[in-house]
Amino acid sequence: MALIDVKSFKKSFRGKTVHKDISFSVNKGECLGLVGGSGVGKSVVLRSLIGLEKADGGQIMIDGEDITKFSESQLTHVRIKVAYVFQNGALFDSLTIFENLAFPLREHTDLNENQIQEKISEQLEEFGLSGNENLYPNQLSGGMQKRVGLARSIIIGPKAILYDEPTAGLDPYNTLKIQEMILRMKKKGVTSILVTHDMPTAFAVCDRFCLIEDGRIKAQGTRDELENQKEGYLKKFIDGERGK
Repeated sequence: MALIDVKSFKKSFRGKTVHKDISFSVNKGECLGLVGGSGVGKSVVLRSLIGLEKADGGQIMIDGEDITKFSESQLTHVRIKVAYVFQNGALFDSLTIFENLAFPLREHTDLNENQIQEKISEQLEEFGLSGNENLYPNQLSGGMQKRVGLARSIIIGPKAILYDEPTAGLDPYNTLKIQEMILRMKKKGVTSILVTHDMPTAFAVCDRFCLIEDGRIKAQGTRDELENQKEGYLKKFIDGERGK
């Protein structure tokens, strides 16, 4: 059953059409790779899935509900259910790592401070970040900041996670760490969409791929289908990205 189902999604900015007819679905527990050249609007799709961009047409079904007409208060509940991992981590610079992770717990749960402390300690340990609670984001490496951003995104237990270029600019060690975390979430049954140009990471974590071009889904296929294909539009695109 699809947790995310996008039907004939359309989006324009200042009269320029970005998406003409985007349709795809993501089943529960699946990781979908959303790929395409620079500027095709992959992040626009992700942002629209939590209402940060408003659709000009079509439907965006999240867990059986069309969110395109939701109010801001209704979208708050969607953003609890669907976490967005921003490319830069999107941490609060003026808050410590502990306070960054505590923020969503205080806003969206009934946990007391002792429970919050315990939850954060568990999360930091799971992500290899123990001992950094009292540091500020600018005291961490870029890779660690991204891991903290991911930890904060999932700390309230979302049903789905949207990853926007999570490995961009990372060294091999931190790239592997991000891959491991995405796979860990998959094992827990969390649904996800990965936007990336990092094809080794995409093939390590994604079950299926959709290629966006000219405002539409140009091609799609499973990881196994692509590995066995000798040709095809999506195959050629991915092989071209791998060769860069």
